[in-house]
Amino acid sequence: MYLAAPEVTQMAAGQPGMRPPWPGGTGDPGGRIAITGARLIDGRGGDPVDDAVVLVEGSVIAAAGAGAEVPFDRDAQVLDAAGATLMPGLIDGHCHLGGASFPDEDRWVLEDDRYQAIASAAQARQLLQHGVTSVRDISVNGTRLRTAIARGLIPGPEIVPCWRGLSRRGGHGDARGVPPEMVSTSHPWGLVADGPAEVRAAVREVVKQGGQCVKVWASGGGLHENEPEDVQHYSLRELRVIVEEANYARVPVAAHCECAAAAKDAARAGVWSIEHGEDLDEETIGLMAEKGISLNPTVVLLTQWLEQSSVFGGPYGKPYVPGVTELPADPEAIRTLLHDRLSENLMAAKAAGVRIGVGSDSYCADLTPFGLQTLNEVHALVAAGLSEMEAIVAATRSGAEILRIGDRTGAIEPGKAADLLVLSADPLAGISGLARENMVLVMKAGQVVTSGL
Repeated sequence: MYLAAPEVTQMAAGQPGMRPPWPGGTGDPGGRIAITGARLIDGRGGDPVDDAVVLVEGSVIAAAGAGAEVPFDRDAQVLDAAGATLMPGLIDGHCHLGGASFPDEDRWVLEDDRYQAIASAAQARQLLQHGVTSVRDISVNGTRLRTAIARGLIPGPEIVPCWRGLSRRGGHGDARGVPPEMVSTSHPWGLVADGPAEVRAAVREVVKQGGQCVKVWASGGGLHENEPEDVQHYSLRELRVIVEEANYARVPVAAHCECAAAAKDAARAGVWSIEHGEDLDEETIGLMAEKGISLNPTVVLLTQWLEQSSVFGGPYGKPYVPGVTELPADPEAIRTLLHDRLSENLMAAKAAGVRIGVGSDSYCADLTPFGLQTLNEVHALVAAGLSEMEAIVAATRSGAEILRIGDRTGAIEPGKAADLLVLSADPLAGISGLARENMVLVMKAGQVVTSGL
């Protein structure tokens, strides 16, 4: 297979109607590129198209389909992708570009804010290098990163920012080993709010800071023994106020729910998506299907969290397996219990018609490497029971719909952003083929940002 890179065309930043090139990227933002000969997976779940052509004009897709159906003129830069697979860029619906380096909440707050801002730019670049072209981010840096990326100052995916997420006092978005005033100014992704009045004000602050989604920790997360996963943190009344205020601002609500009670009340309140959601009962799944509430199951993160629990010698609290009150002594048996529970939960949601997305929950470079974690999550969805095509749809079209950017990305069709991956392997033949080492080309909005080889 031969894949030529387009010639570099430098443009002045801010030229009317044109995007500046990504730093280190190539391609003429106003030119035409024809990717030919690849097997096309368009992200919508239909059968792949062999020997396809995708024509890119500027930053968008002009045409896509079987080669004989997509004519292009001689002025187009031709990229010969014969024998390769072409698919949409990946969409990660849950990450934290806070710049944190360590899985420790006190160090998240104590680490220098300026360093974290620089580190978050590196994290965004890592996502893009792994084929992630859009993300939903929960961090204080997200709104500024979004602007810098959109202006072409730094490379990175399109960011749908949540700014800071809402946490009750002592909850998953709080920190215990540092003064409260430092938490309020320096926590990379948490905003403490208690009671209806405070959560309403907090939603307004999120919107003021540029948040395009409101994140709320509706349950504990297991950082400490006094905030275990199986405890609900916000009441139904508080959750309804959060959703009501977010609706006024026309932004969705994403709710962290690791126990059945929190997930049920979040669904009753009308959130847009449930994050983690490893303890969904039949009633909650029914509410999600009825109301169009999506699920980002974060299978890899939940498995990692188990490995970081005290039983496995990690820094966090006791291990959590939904529905299991007495865990076996054998660590391998605990791993099997969690895997089975996550698989059953995911497949029950899928059977009910709940939209499934991909969320890495990447939050620090040491434990959850950005980009790689997203790829591993797609692989984990297949291991949990989805087909390869279903996992790809979760990572593309469904992800775009969850982020509310499905009108402009998430599928390979005319008019949508040219956010594309070319792989030397076929991920439908084995999802492990969706790997960075197989990425021959990553394109973001018509710009070739990395060759991957």
